Amino acid sequence: MLYPGFSLSEAGRLYVRSFEKRSRNLALDYASCRALLALAENEGVTQQRLSELTAIASPWLVRILDRLETMGLAERRPRLADRRARSLAITADARAMLPLLRNIAGESLREALRGLSTDEMTILVKALDRVITNLSVIDHIAPVRAAAG
Repeated sequence: MLYPGFSLSEAGRLYVRSFEKRSRNLALDYASCRALLALAENEGVTQQRLSELTAIASPWLVRILDRLETMGLAERRPRLADRRARSLAITADARAMLPLLRNIAGESLREALRGLSTDEMTILVKALDRVITNLSVIDHIAPVRAAAG
């Protein structure tokens, strides 16, 4: 493996492709699912905080949230503490979809990790967390952990 960085990128690309094959019937792409799953676990956050949690750039997240709102899966609510900011929440329709989204994420992950032992998976997660931390420090951003999808 001459350039492992390319392998990281390729693994990510193939994981997204695998995920989107499964989520196609929901008319949701990977980024939308990631945002929706993160929002379900962090209801009431601002758009800025959701951007940090998902590592989705704010301009892209605006479009994703617009689409999720149009689909009736997310909503922006007035934030009592700050009239300029909005709290984000999922709708009842999105809540009903969560088990399926979690199943899609789980199936995609199981497919990606097939053949790895539990010890290898643990090492992989720790190594990826370290890589993310290293690159986040260089980029001066808060690292996003694997739990977001």
